[in-house]
Amino acid sequence: MNFKIKLKKLINQIFDATENLIYSVKYLQPILYFGTVAWLIYIIYYDGYLENEIQIFGYVWDSNASGLFFIWLIYITLLSLKNYGKK
Repeated sequence: MNFKIKLKKLINQIFDATENLIYSVKYLQPILYFGTVAWLIYIIYYDGYLENEIQIFGYVWDSNASGLFFIWLIYITLLSLKNYGKK
């Protein structure tokens, strides 16, 4: 039980540090958000519509990377909504 509490605190510290870093740089949050949306549009067009493989530095973009990307998109969207709610 003590391990779960320590792990939860560690995860919260990591998320708080990430949020503070993103909020500390003036235009970092919009750049990350719209860059993520642009990458999503690129994936849909290039991989879905043209049916070509996406390669980044010689590595093929696969479904595992897409899952992590989707989690990142949800996270950055939640940060944007959280920041919008503060204003």
